[in-house]
Amino acid sequence: LAADAPAAEPPAAPPAAEPKPAPAKLFDVTLPFKGKDVPLSKFRGDAHLVVNIKMDDPVAGANFNAMRYAAKEYPGLRVWAVPTEQGYYEPDVSELVRAKAYQQFGFGTYPTAVVFDKIDVVGSTRHPLYSYLATYPDPNGVGRLSLNFEKFLLDKDGRILRRYPRKFTAFDFEADINAATNGEQLPAPSAQFKDAWVKAASDAKKGEYSFRGNYNVWDQSEPSKDWDGLADLGFT
Repeated sequence: LAADAPAAEPPAAPPAAEPKPAPAKLFDVTLPFKGKDVPLSKFRGDAHLVVNIKMDDPVAGANFNAMRYAAKEYPGLRVWAVPTEQGYYEPDVSELVRAKAYQQFGFGTYPTAVVFDKIDVVGSTRHPLYSYLATYPDPNGVGRLSLNFEKFLLDKDGRILRRYPRKFTAFDFEADINAATNGEQLPAPSAQFKDAWVKAASDAKKGEYSFRGNYNVWDQSEPSKDWDGLADLGFT
């Protein structure tokens, strides 16, 4: 009898999914800072955490404290905090948002942990940075921002590595930040991460701190404008 044929080798495991390439000129994109458009190349690091912020959100303290910690403990990380007029009302002008972030939470160390000026983050007037971030859907399949304090972790080249919900702070994904700043593959998503996104889906539908059409977000013909004093009304 012929010898038994050797057992077939098990198929190789599929390779890990590669992050979606960043736009070639992502770091040429500008964000407003103290009234001037500044290219993101000024704030480039080994990894980047992009966060849309609201000062009056009840989770602001937890998120800012974690963001401050991450920026201090991981020198290669750059944290880009982005306020917006859209969604739940932000009564403070950008300069006051910056001051409150530093005074209340100790967050704001140029150029590693920066609060930019207000921009639009959803809808047809959203800033190009957030148009790019919207190409990376959350685990619920939603591309556009749903809630305040959503966080995007980017690698050194600006590729999106992972997206985190409002109540999942940088303390909760410190292992991901450590991996990203060292140029390593991120660990598998935790059960806590998955559960946080399940809860975020419910908050996005009915929560006060979500972005909801015809509730706190409307179609705009022009981008929102930060209040710049009374000069336009004839006062000096």
